[in-house]
Amino acid sequence: MHSGRMDRSALECFVALAEELHFHRAAQRCHISQSAMSQQIRRLERLIAVQLAHRTKRTVSLTRAGEAFLVEARKTLRQMDVAAERALRTSRGEIGQLTVGVTAPALYIAFPEVAAGFRARLPSAGLVVRELTTAQQERALLIGDIDVGVLHPPVTDHGLATEEIAQVPYQLALPTGHRLAEQDTVSLADLEGEQVVIFPRQIAPQIYDTVLLMCREAGFSLKIAMEAYPAQSIIALVASGVGLAFIASATQRLARAGVLYRPITGPCPAMRIAVAHHRDGIAPAARAFLDAAREAGTKMR
Repeated sequence: MHSGRMDRSALECFVALAEELHFHRAAQRCHISQSAMSQQIRRLERLIAVQLAHRTKRTVSLTRAGEAFLVEARKTLRQMDVAAERALRTSRGEIGQLTVGVTAPALYIAFPEVAAGFRARLPSAGLVVRELTTAQQERALLIGDIDVGVLHPPVTDHGLATEEIAQVPYQLALPTGHRLAEQDTVSLADLEGEQVVIFPRQIAPQIYDTVLLMCREAGFSLKIAMEAYPAQSIIALVASGVGLAFIASATQRLARAGVLYRPITGPCPAMRIAVAHHRDGIAPAARAFLDAAREAGTKMR
């Protein structure tokens, strides 16, 4: 291929000629002179080093190469139109594909409400959801793999902006027939000596460490029977008698035979949920997501 640039006008001229098979009509359609039309086609042929059309004084016909080029030229023009329209609508905040990272716990607690609010604001926008830990979301936000994160603060990188939207106290899930089931509420001190099922630390390191610290402050070291996630798996293990478990919010309190839930009185760990994005700027769709997150957080308080 010769050096040069293939621009939209050249493709439009070729498609017009291919459809009209007449230089004068094709030139009128493109609002240029017939000589300018001829020049555009010759320039295009030189650029790709292929003859696209046979010309005589009376007729124009496409070569086999021209017919093949026509298919791709039409695709390219359509794609250019789609790209321009998408860019315009995205700049107005009307459309866009937003990629969101969400931790496993937040998928059940805050994200459904945020997603519903986002959909109400931008019904035509696409939403791609990736389940990632807080640490994974930090990396993904910094390199642009995701646009927004729903995670558990704090984050370590100062290049990210975070805004806490919810702080959800944990409750205790326990098997029916357990000694603590007779109480209306429990305290952390009641868990001394008990085996507990807890989410893996990498899911939310700050919350994990806080749970263990608050138990130590209550006078004992938490005995971890098993680490599991998501909430359904933890609750199933409670039902099986593996141990007690911390469950955040009524949203995660799945009705399951053999499991009861009790609020924790006194000092109680809470799941903190925040939205995060890169400090360098934020697209209209991401801003709509943040607005939806703030609204959902207000309702959760």
